Amino acid sequence: MKTSDLQRGFTLIELMIVVAIIGILASLAISAYQTYTVRAQVAEGLSMAATAKVPITDAYTNDGVAPADRVAAGMPADPTGTRGSFVREVDIADGRIAITFGGPLAHADIVDEILYLTPYESAGNTVMWRCGYSAAPAGGALLNGGADHLDPTVDRRYLPTTCRE
Repeated sequence: MKTSDLQRGFTLIELMIVVAIIGILASLAISAYQTYTVRAQVAEGLSMAATAKVPITDAYTNDGVAPADRVAAGMPADPTGTRGSFVREVDIADGRIAITFGGPLAHADIVDEILYLTPYESAGNTVMWRCGYSAAPAGGALLNGGADHLDPTVDRRYLPTTCRE
């Protein structure tokens, strides 16, 4: 029997390198997954805000003035009446929607953070919405009696693409 037949296999250093590479790849995957999870939670907030967009648009169409609050928009007064697993409340102030995150399952990075949606009127008298850090709609003006847009407190990387720029 040859001595080279007895020395097959991996050295300890080769095994350590493989384990280190696997660890690095796993840490990158976990980070990307956490960002994806928080983005999904923010998306829940946007879908809940959609339930407030219609009453705001209807109130503005009927009265010609942005609704001052939830009651003026025809919604229940309590902002926590619109909440979910990741959203604490959806409130309205002079037509502007404020989504406050912090439901029972919300990620720690978005708890107590706020995302704003602001309505604008186009030249064709339709209501357009501005989200997060996005620019004001081209040719749009704030609704009569509407609140100015506020930048969100939610980290930019967690916002949908349409709300980031």
